[in-house]
Amino acid sequence: MRVDSPVESGASRALALATLSITLGAIPVFLLGALAVFIRAELGFSEALLGLLASAYYASSTVMSVPGGRLTERVGGRKGVAAGAALTAVSMFGIAAFGRSWGALLILMIVAGSANGFAMPASNLVVARDVPLRRQGVAFGLKQSSGPFATLLAGTSVPAIGLTVGWRWAFVMVGAIALPLMLSGRGAKAVPPPVRRSGGVVATAPLMVLAAGAACAVVGGSSIAAFYVESVVAAGISPGVAGTLLAIGSVAGIAGRIGWGWVGGRWHAGHFPLLTGLAGVGAVAYFLLGRAPSLWPVAVATIVVFITGWGWPGLFNFAVVVRSPTAPAVATGIVATGMYAGGIAGPFLFGLLVERGGYSLAWSFVAAMSSVSAMLLHMGGRKLESHNAA
Repeated sequence: MRVDSPVESGASRALALATLSITLGAIPVFLLGALAVFIRAELGFSEALLGLLASAYYASSTVMSVPGGRLTERVGGRKGVAAGAALTAVSMFGIAAFGRSWGALLILMIVAGSANGFAMPASNLVVARDVPLRRQGVAFGLKQSSGPFATLLAGTSVPAIGLTVGWRWAFVMVGAIALPLMLSGRGAKAVPPPVRRSGGVVATAPLMVLAAGAACAVVGGSSIAAFYVESVVAAGISPGVAGTLLAIGSVAGIAGRIGWGWVGGRWHAGHFPLLTGLAGVGAVAYFLLGRAPSLWPVAVATIVVFITGWGWPGLFNFAVVVRSPTAPAVATGIVATGMYAGGIAGPFLFGLLVERGGYSLAWSFVAAMSSVSAMLLHMGGRKLESHNAA
């Protein structure tokens, strides 16, 4: 019988901690979007205001991302995870108890976004420090499966909770799950800040280009979070089936992120060409999603979107971490600002386009942003490789 070594056991625990942390950080906005049919019916606000709620979540994630990365480099990833979990619990219980108006939801989604801003760099640091390099490709794929896993939970919450006991109980359940994670920082030792080399710790200019590429790519993912269920319902599919499709797509997305991470762990030279290809194929799938005429075309487009256009974050974070070994939390904090910036703009612009031209126009906009992302990821990847070679 095989017995795991202490190092392997510790790496597995670190990966589980990081995955749960980033899942809890990501789930509030996906839960908001999946349950929007019920929330908007009770509170009475428009699609544009729904998009603004999601944008506020990503805005606070953006503001917190770089400071959160620098703080977690100093205190350690586990304490950063605990801080993010505490903020998630506050926001989730707050929405369940006090989310009686759009304004209250806005404030609490800002708190939830701040939690996500901590969770991203903290979870990346936990994986970078505690998981062996040979396993980090798959590890980042697993960790970044948190996005589609959060979507899976949100999608299943529609028939399981939204249609039965009411949407507020879904937020209560997430808050309860966050409570044990708040203890993860107990006994964790602070770590010294990284030694700074001349010329800076990270390659800031290439990372900013990559951040811009990530921003354009996340327009699609954040729009899925806020509008997928409503978009599919508008195409004539029932809310229960729409939630099921979202769950199916999420499973495909989890498999895709783990698979691309596995490929990245064995093909280091091809990280950025592969990311470019995923964004390009995703652009086509987003375009088709807005024009699918019936259930089966919607299902196929959904699966392809999750595997490609929304399947890149694990590989992306791994590619950045392995090229920024002295300060992985700072580097991923920089590119995360782009990811969150896309989350700010995406839902708000998507909601405006839906009100003015319908879902076909809005998904076409997402497809265009994914195409721009492919170009920027290619450019930023080449710049980062050149910087490291120099």
